[in-house]
Amino acid sequence: MWTPDELEAICRALRAESEGRDDPEVDRRVADEALIEKMESEVTEYREWYAKHRSNESIENSIEPPDDLRERLWLFGWMIYEASWQILGWARRVERGTEINDLAARLIRQLAVIAESLPWPHFAPRALGAFRADALVQSKRDTPQGYNEAFLLHKQVRERHEHYVDSHGQAPGRERELAGLKEVFLQLVLAETGTACRAAERVIGRWVNEIDKDEHERQWGADDEEHWVELLYQQLALGVVIGEEALDRAAEIERAYGLVKRVSRHRLALRTAFRNPGIMTARAALHLLPLTYEMEALGLSPGSEYESWAEMREATVRRFVKAYEAIERPVLDEDGKAVPLVTDHRRSVAQLRLNAALVLPGLDLPSTLDFAECLEHNPLDDIAVEELSAWLAEKDLKGKIRGNANLIGSATMPAFLRGVAACRAAMGVTGGYREWRLRWTILDRYVDGDDGSRPSGP
Repeated sequence: MWTPDELEAICRALRAESEGRDDPEVDRRVADEALIEKMESEVTEYREWYAKHRSNESIENSIEPPDDLRERLWLFGWMIYEASWQILGWARRVERGTEINDLAARLIRQLAVIAESLPWPHFAPRALGAFRADALVQSKRDTPQGYNEAFLLHKQVRERHEHYVDSHGQAPGRERELAGLKEVFLQLVLAETGTACRAAERVIGRWVNEIDKDEHERQWGADDEEHWVELLYQQLALGVVIGEEALDRAAEIERAYGLVKRVSRHRLALRTAFRNPGIMTARAALHLLPLTYEMEALGLSPGSEYESWAEMREATVRRFVKAYEAIERPVLDEDGKAVPLVTDHRRSVAQLRLNAALVLPGLDLPSTLDFAECLEHNPLDDIAVEELSAWLAEKDLKGKIRGNANLIGSATMPAFLRGVAACRAAMGVTGGYREWRLRWTILDRYVDGDDGSRPSGP
């Protein structure tokens, strides 16, 4: 059985490998089949420990693990988190078209089963990361069935998280575990909002590509549009709500415990904790807006929270702005210097501003970021559209552009395109979107048949 020190060393080595970080004090370790086999053996010993403890103690004294096992459970949950996160990372790198790496999917599922098998699982909160990774693997299959399975898994892990919190209740001495559950919650709902965005981007972006396929090959047909509009609307609306929950939880954690520079055995929430939820929530809100017009045309309700679709759209714009502001929230290092956005986040900021400029032309969205001159232009008018487009389309020495325009640059679903036109009309702008698509076809993520799709047009 691993000692607590050995468990911590393995967790640190897994993270060093995931981050590609060389540290003379930390080895690097790959999450491979041998490690997961040893983890399965470890859990068997934990369960034997659990059975022996239950047989020797009263019910009152067996509601929590003995101290030695309690520390192991905490660290073993971290190991499950790190292993699943690493495997998900290399699965993304070796992805080919819409296929998923079968080995990665199998190993992550094994980790989820291990997490399910833990005794006193609520004392290993980070183990919930395996269920999150399992859901993301399913969503990456990019099929209707994969999306459905992913959303079911996301729902189940949220319910499991809630059950763990309830299991601790108001019992004394549970502060570490409850704080750990708050921190891992950020990752759970971030993944769910990300799945909602991914499903919308793939379905709306590849709509025509699927319809053009032979009947026995396509995943949907033209007659399925109303179904997909309603389904994607529901998923994105939920994504916005839980994305806001993640931002609220990050604020709670910051107030109560502070945010940290690096993940450790003690803490998980980084000082950049607002950035990813901000990006995903803002992204979901912008994808949602055009769908509201088709939902209204279908005679459907915006939900009991709103009296009208106009009220719902106004609230969604406010939510977008609030989420975007979270991305630009200042992050300082230990010397008081600003921590810059990583490359992926810079690209996301440009994509969000471009999307907003096209869907909500004239929106007032000032930026305090300075990594590109295109951020200086406000409000988000036609000039901002061109500057942001040019920045994304800039090529490196290998001829690769900085980034595509995400969904706004590749949408082919007629209902969504009508929604974009309706959004622009509501802002007093007629036309212009189709012309932008024709000018900037390089920003269409599928223009070269990428991701297994054929080129698509506006």
